[in-house]
Amino acid sequence: MSACTLCLLNFKGGVGKTTLSVNFAAALANTQGKNGQNYKVLLIDADAQANSSVFMLGEYWKRNIFPNPERSLYGIMDRIRQGNIKKIDEEDIIGEFENGTRSPVFSAEKKVLADGTSTYIESETYWPNLHIIPAHYGLINVERDIRYGEDGLVSIKAFSSPVQYFELLDRVSSFIKEYYDFIIIDCPPNLYTMSENILYFCDNIVIPVIPDWLSTNGINWLIMQVKAFSAKYGNRKKEIRGIAPTLWNVRELVFSRHIRILSRSIEIWKKSENYSDLLGRCEIWTGLQRFASVNKSIESLRPVIDYQASEPARVQVEMMTNKIQSWLEE
Repeated sequence: MSACTLCLLNFKGGVGKTTLSVNFAAALANTQGKNGQNYKVLLIDADAQANSSVFMLGEYWKRNIFPNPERSLYGIMDRIRQGNIKKIDEEDIIGEFENGTRSPVFSAEKKVLADGTSTYIESETYWPNLHIIPAHYGLINVERDIRYGEDGLVSIKAFSSPVQYFELLDRVSSFIKEYYDFIIIDCPPNLYTMSENILYFCDNIVIPVIPDWLSTNGINWLIMQVKAFSAKYGNRKKEIRGIAPTLWNVRELVFSRHIRILSRSIEIWKKSENYSDLLGRCEIWTGLQRFASVNKSIESLRPVIDYQASEPARVQVEMMTNKIQSWLEE
């Protein structure tokens, strides 16, 4: 069965895409499937800021990926451009493939000392079934490097005929779509070539949003853009499955009011004949509130799934990943 593909998308930065991407990936990797084994999960960091990569890999990213961009998604895209890759395989992925080597994913925990300095200690938890294709700052060059004409076609030596520029990642993804149960992608906050490759690759979209006036107003424009891309992709089916409010506080009425506004807006979009296929199964999720434990998890480079089961942040993440898990059975 092919992997369930999901991207965290919003063209506005600072809305929690990275926090949700990493925590969704960790929560799903901590979940047992029907075969009695935990799900195999791949996170692809497609944002040149590389925050998901640093979150999951810590010092490993700084020592091994930053000086070696060829070991990142940028390296993969560059080899595609040069015609030196036909498919992504184990060599392109950071994680354990049953070879006995300890995975670097969440392998270290950052401890802040009383004097303000920090140190890294080995984590007690182990994530052999959670892998990552990390980002590198070089991803900002993809737009410059991949040239295409008005027809959108790119000639790549490894492919028998020219392909659309937004098909490149999908063309080399047969291995990962067969190997993993879930592939989660942390998108960049823009509309450029990398974002379009991700949208073409993924079937499901979750939109993180801060429930304030500017962010909720921008959702309408985002929906129209995704619909336009879907048409450009030959109406290859895309679905916005969830809108996840982030960084909000239930005690502040302004946030609750904007969540209600957003809910009404989505219901109106669903009634539109042109958008019912895109939004027909979309739900407004509980999301992830502004808990101190979320900030602590980021600071210590740990997913909230490491917290006790009653921790509100973990409960909210698991509520959302339970929904995502159900998509695998559809």
